[in-house]
Amino acid sequence: MINQNKKMIDPSNDAPLEEGETHVVLEPNAMAAGQQVIRRITVALDASSDSRAALVAAALLAETWKAELHGLFVEDINLLRLSELPFAREILFAESELRRIEREELLRRLRARAAILRQEVQEIAAEYRIAGTFQVMRGSVGKELLAAVLDTDLLAIGRLGHSIAHRAPLGSTARAIIAGATSAVLLVRAEVAMGPIVALYDGSDVGRRVLDLAVSLTERGGDLRVLVWAEDEAVAFETRQLAAHLLETHAIHIQYQHLSGDNPQFVLQWVNRQKASLLLLGAGRANLSDHIFQMLLDEAEQNILIIR
Repeated sequence: MINQNKKMIDPSNDAPLEEGETHVVLEPNAMAAGQQVIRRITVALDASSDSRAALVAAALLAETWKAELHGLFVEDINLLRLSELPFAREILFAESELRRIEREELLRRLRARAAILRQEVQEIAAEYRIAGTFQVMRGSVGKELLAAVLDTDLLAIGRLGHSIAHRAPLGSTARAIIAGATSAVLLVRAEVAMGPIVALYDGSDVGRRVLDLAVSLTERGGDLRVLVWAEDEAVAFETRQLAAHLLETHAIHIQYQHLSGDNPQFVLQWVNRQKASLLLLGAGRANLSDHIFQMLLDEAEQNILIIR
């Protein structure tokens, strides 16, 4: 069930009310005590378009939160092991002939890719005036990325990697990272347009951290839309009232809606209709239904920031 919008506006805005809207005047306030602090953002890099988009998205967040940007390129040990097998062959894009995978040629290409990525990190760090570092690791991609989250506050990864299917489900590596990460995780799609920020609040402690980070991303301008969810309609309405109370002193434009029930399609359709650039979700000890969480990971059209 969807309830009416409630808009919170700047006191200087004297525009007439639309039907079904309530305008509430908000004043500035510091972020809530205990808010999650993002000081270091690690971005997993490769040659894909989603990887480049992840680097740009991570830089924007680093600029907002005054965080360090750390680029990480993993040389896939399994690919190197494959090159040692006498029967291993590769086929290049737009070519039809198979050719043997040469280990030295593969190493040369990996070094060349690392040099390009290092330069990209340096350039984007200079553009956004943030601290930037770069690192090359060799190992299993999934294991190295899970190890990296132990030393970072947020890990940014491209959602699809080298897949040519733009609506492909989330891959096994990304799912393993989300399941095992102790840090926040940012899933990035290439070609996501600028738009509002959507924060999904479920009344949990991690949901409160979702709200706090969403506010920090919109305090310098922007549109925040808070989707409140609960299994029961009455609880959803009460949780919406709680969300409005928690954010009532922030001088930003906020729209509220609440949904109830366990229909993932219902939530997904509302989220995608917002044409947002970023969706914030809580994970771990969140109250959100796992069915809804997994469908949003697979089919939400925005970049997704998963908070713990």
